[in-house]
Amino acid sequence: MTASRIRWAILAVIYAVFLVWYGGSGDPISPEEAEQYITIAEERNSRQGAQERGDGDALAKLREFMENDDGQEFVMINLNVYREAPLYADGREASGSAQEAEMEYGRRIAPHLFVRAIHPLVMVDPAFSFGGIGDFERQDWSRVTLVRYRSRRDFLDFILKTSWMQDADHKWAALGRSHALAATPRVSFATVRLVPLLFLIVIGLLLDRIGARSRAARRPENL
Repeated sequence: MTASRIRWAILAVIYAVFLVWYGGSGDPISPEEAEQYITIAEERNSRQGAQERGDGDALAKLREFMENDDGQEFVMINLNVYREAPLYADGREASGSAQEAEMEYGRRIAPHLFVRAIHPLVMVDPAFSFGGIGDFERQDWSRVTLVRYRSRRDFLDFILKTSWMQDADHKWAALGRSHALAATPRVSFATVRLVPLLFLIVIGLLLDRIGARSRAARRPENL
């Protein structure tokens, strides 16, 4: 096998590993798995001695979230309003801004997100509200973030099986109000999968070019 073919084979393996890691298509959560997740959530709530932040029917929503699983990737829409300054429940002093406190939270949970191919798609700070039609409660959100999850199973593994709650105090200190919406994407993330492929193709072509020049330089001149 030539050096060029070996390089292309290695790049193909790298891309295959990326596709497996990035995922996005799998089996829905089974009823048995759902019960296991509910048990974990109940045990965690019992240890904490309090209900989860937000609605009192969090477990019912968690169950509905799993029952509607299609096994595909999804997008979590996070709507946040920042405090003027971080406010920690334990009363500790905060030297930075609320945004900096949330960034600290993001830095700490990054390893949990990376292994599950969880990443932001877009992050925007609304500048002006034009309102709309119909009756609705006005919400002046500070930031809107769309986060891609590989599956609902990954989301549940993250919130129920990792230590993210140990770092969530930074998140709660930063946010005065927040809302999360799980959304089903109507367009594929083909572009996200295409960019690494194009990048690897460019690398392969460059290496072939460099290899060709190297061979030409070593070739003895014709007399």
